[in-house]
Amino acid sequence: MGARRLSSASSGDEYLSEAEFRAWHGALQFANAAVRELDEALSSEHGISVTEFDVLITLFNAPSHRLRMTELAHAVVFTPSGLTHLVARLEKQGLVARVVDEHDRRSFFAELTRAGQKCLRDARPTHNEVIRERLTRRLTAKQLDELGDIWERVERGR
Repeated sequence: MGARRLSSASSGDEYLSEAEFRAWHGALQFANAAVRELDEALSSEHGISVTEFDVLITLFNAPSHRLRMTELAHAVVFTPSGLTHLVARLEKQGLVARVVDEHDRRSFFAELTRAGQKCLRDARPTHNEVIRERLTRRLTAKQLDELGDIWERVERGR
């Protein structure tokens, strides 16, 4: 939901409470602004989008720097067809290779290439600076730990 006020102290489930609204709206505003700024910085300085960076860093952190396309789509929260188009773009740039699975010739792996590793290495300082400027320098170490704990709790569903 956008900036439209969704809370009301006098109603039930139709509106979010003030606390619910502030928590949701704050997370949404922060995430949207941070992703937009990351995308602008990565595009202008390195010629890749934030979603392309996400694929590269996910592959970098994967065993042998590769994942099945379905695993990668799940990890970067993309539809399989959306990921196929994104990986095709990265493949044209030489940053990722699609490799046939030797055990199941119908499946493919996306694999980070050396050029992809270099691109990621070059782009990582830009990515990290945006994150530090927008978030980590604004909070204490204790607040960062607490925020990390909160997001872990939210993700676990507890």
